[in-house]
Amino acid sequence: MSVLKYSLLRLGAFFIVFAACLMLDLGRYTVIFALIVGLIVSWALGYLFFNRLRLEAGQELARRFGGDRKLGSSELDDNQAEDALAEDFHLTQEKLRAQQRSAEEQGPQTESPR
Repeated sequence: MSVLKYSLLRLGAFFIVFAACLMLDLGRYTVIFALIVGLIVSWALGYLFFNRLRLEAGQELARRFGGDRKLGSSELDDNQAEDALAEDFHLTQEKLRAQQRSAEEQGPQTESPR
């Protein structure tokens, strides 16, 4: 419902400013000028004065199109494979760090004189 409210407020603001600019009658460029000014003013009004409604509308759209979707079996398999690869990589990195620490703790190897 927030998306509808926010959209109607923005459209209303656009059409009011658009109609006011059309009344200026700037000749050949009146419609283009009215369109540009209407878009800029409606964006600014929406951003400055309808911020709470804008954020609610964004969250509503995010919930609707992003967060609640079901994953398919191939996507689940891909996610599991990626998780396994990432875990193997991190285990390998931990082993390498442990080897480096043990080598540093032993200190430099001195060669015997000949």
